[in-house]
Amino acid sequence: MPFHAIIGGQRGDEGKGRFVDLVADKYSVIARGNGGSNAGHTVVPHDMLPIALHQIPSGIAHPGKLNVIGTGVYVDPKRLANEIHDLQTAGMEVTPASLVVSDTAHLVMPHHLALDALREGGHKAQGSTQSGIAFVAGDKYMREGLRVESLNTPKLLFEHAYDALQRVNSSLPKADQRSSDDIKQEIEAWVKASQELLPFVADTVAIVNDRLEAGEFVLGEGAQAFWLDINHGMYPSVTSSSTTVAGLLDGLGISPKHVEKVSLVVKAVKSHVGGGPFVTEITDDKLAAVLRGDPKATDGEYGKTTLRPRRIGYPDLVELKNAIRVNGADELFVSKLDHIPRYGDTVNVATEYQYQGTGRKTAPSSAAALHDCTPVYQTLPTWKDDITTVRDFDKLPAEAKALIELFENELKLPITKVGVGAERNQVILR
Repeated sequence: MPFHAIIGGQRGDEGKGRFVDLVADKYSVIARGNGGSNAGHTVVPHDMLPIALHQIPSGIAHPGKLNVIGTGVYVDPKRLANEIHDLQTAGMEVTPASLVVSDTAHLVMPHHLALDALREGGHKAQGSTQSGIAFVAGDKYMREGLRVESLNTPKLLFEHAYDALQRVNSSLPKADQRSSDDIKQEIEAWVKASQELLPFVADTVAIVNDRLEAGEFVLGEGAQAFWLDINHGMYPSVTSSSTTVAGLLDGLGISPKHVEKVSLVVKAVKSHVGGGPFVTEITDDKLAAVLRGDPKATDGEYGKTTLRPRRIGYPDLVELKNAIRVNGADELFVSKLDHIPRYGDTVNVATEYQYQGTGRKTAPSSAAALHDCTPVYQTLPTWKDDITTVRDFDKLPAEAKALIELFENELKLPITKVGVGAERNQVILR
């Protein structure tokens, strides 16, 4: 059973990329199976600048690994081509030997981006990254989309993209409409850029399953996180794909029989980008700013895709219990323990919700119900020591160990890795 999944347990931005990067050397294949360019993972390889990834798996920072973009990913070909180019310019090897893209993944096209931008500019804005994800998902389920295999027929690609963008254009007020020549030039440039992906296109389902059957170890890298799942998240404040282990397996075309371990990544400092309910949100702007940190820092609480400041809250163990249950998590990875002192002398940890006059230990899975929940906190002391150089759990301050132990006791799972900084080696292994 050589498949290991690393999944986000909260609302994204938990540090999945850094933990995938940490363990990637043990695996032959690192694979993405959901989301699209709306995902932002950051890895900080030794002696290198931070690398921001959006569609390419975090294993690309490790030479000799095969990175797979699976059939469940919504592929933006132009942005992916640019991402490949940026990594190559930075001196990283990105070739068809290190990266393959599923021929059956659906394409994010210019009209999807245009429709997303229009919605986000109007009264129906949802706080999306304007990456076209909801609209490509809509075309997929309406059976009107194009897949990566269509890159082999650029004439079909051009006609489909041109006609679709023209329809969007004609729906705009006259003053906002673009000329046909302008649209034609955009689509021609988009098709040209998309052709750069052809050498990377492959039958990824066959590749990954052949590797698994040969006994090789495959690491599945989840995009977004549990509470953004289209089925189990805080609907409608969710993304347009399944972010659970089941969704990752489906997006890669892998049988559940291969699953050996599921690791859930959680962040000591809870955050959220965009709209939707946030039960433990901090409304003190000064405290929230302190917790976010420096916008230029690798671990600053700002969206990697949008650069928007994230909403900040107290640790929430209630929501985590839902993620643990649905994903069948075997262990927890906790990031940003070093940020806990930013809360002040004490930190609140939600261990229960009050909902309609009743206490509950798990969270309701709809945005409307979450809006009606209030947190019940346990308050713990923080610490003054700098823990970014600590690599032994026993050498942590007593207060830090107590916080980790509260997580373990409430969640009934071991915490096997604790992040105490943004760099690859700033992790306590237990």
